[in-house]
Amino acid sequence: MMDLPDAPQTPEATLVTAILMQAYRDLFLTVTDESGATFTSRSERDQAMTFLTERTGAMARHRNALCSLIGWNGDVLATSVRAMMEGAPFPHPSLDPTPATLKRHAVAVERLRERWHALHAPRPRAAA
Repeated sequence: MMDLPDAPQTPEATLVTAILMQAYRDLFLTVTDESGATFTSRSERDQAMTFLTERTGAMARHRNALCSLIGWNGDVLATSVRAMMEGAPFPHPSLDPTPATLKRHAVAVERLRERWHALHAPRPRAAA
């Protein structure tokens, strides 16, 4: 992820930063199973992925608009997240993770990358 600004933030900048960080955290949440054991769905996780990685479209425009409010370049953020999806290290969203949390994060990163590749795998062409 990008470094957070060191300067004191306005309440609005704090809100925008929280929105971006929540989208990042949402990438790692376990998908809800039939028992409703978690608080996210595959759709919500996929939306966070789209929001953080798309090059064009409404989600990319929204991300870029939010990023611009705090002096970030949304396209640079998206490029960084896409690189992480492809193998670059994913920073843990906590500033002081425990060993157990780091282990769960590593498992979540693998699941996330599997989903990324499933969504971005080339589709077979239809027979002409």
